[in-house]
Amino acid sequence: MHGMISRRILFSFAAPAALARAERKPLEFNIHWVNPGTNLPRGVTHKTLFSKSMSHDVGFHLYLPPGYDSSSDRFPVLYWLHGAGSDETAGIPYAAMLDRAIHDRQMPPVIMVIPNGGKRSEYRDWEPQKVMVESFIIRELIPHIDAAYRTVKERRARWIEGMSMGGNGSLKLALKYPDLFGSVAAYAGSYRPLPKDGILYPGIVPEGRLWIEQLSQWYSAADDVFELSKENRFRLDGMRIRLIAGTRDVSLPDSEALHAHLQNIGVVHEYELLLGVMHATAAYYNRAGVEGFRFHVPALGKALGKN
Repeated sequence: MHGMISRRILFSFAAPAALARAERKPLEFNIHWVNPGTNLPRGVTHKTLFSKSMSHDVGFHLYLPPGYDSSSDRFPVLYWLHGAGSDETAGIPYAAMLDRAIHDRQMPPVIMVIPNGGKRSEYRDWEPQKVMVESFIIRELIPHIDAAYRTVKERRARWIEGMSMGGNGSLKLALKYPDLFGSVAAYAGSYRPLPKDGILYPGIVPEGRLWIEQLSQWYSAADDVFELSKENRFRLDGMRIRLIAGTRDVSLPDSEALHAHLQNIGVVHEYELLLGVMHATAAYYNRAGVEGFRFHVPALGKALGKN
């Protein structure tokens, strides 16, 4: 935990002067919206849902726990959000990890939903490009899952987590819609709009640097977890919030800054640092994945309902 780690040296680089002079550039997305995984693990299937906001199908993987088909029980739902370069296939190994935890009785039975959030979408709505990821998840996918499957249709039983862009996205959606989610775990999120703070991280490849420079010009307070946590801080009572960061992760300064910000405004949360972990989803989940799953469970607060 945070209190067990000595101070770290944080690395940052000044944004190039040219960035401040850059003209606002349109963002271009290259997204394949339906990507069925192969050799799916036990309990996992691929589904599609037609998105009215985008006028096409969007893929997602669905994990149903053991006992779902043979019972009338209702189950909590964990939404898992992938990183910037991925799609709905990225969460398949972690659905298998959740399944093992359930079989080993480390977790109660839980439904997992892994939506395609679009490469580099930041889980935002981009209306000119008809990339409407936030609208799809909040207004289309969640109501569909609650209608089509036996879920506990309450905030306490709706959880969300993700890695990198998915860490930022899961936290953003939880903070923006606190009446929908009872728990959020954010792994290695890139939380700050980088040039706004004059920071570019070491290790960012040129293609990523260009994208960050373009994305920064489309900054929106409505998608900024610092602003959302401040705006909605009095609506976050009872929400479980957990931040996880690796001490060798390029996004560590973001997690440090957000942790300090949440402390300053009085938002209760957990903050865990993983020694030696770099920006790799498997490394995070091998170290803290099951613990992260278990973090959500106390949000239930009481026994699950039946039909």
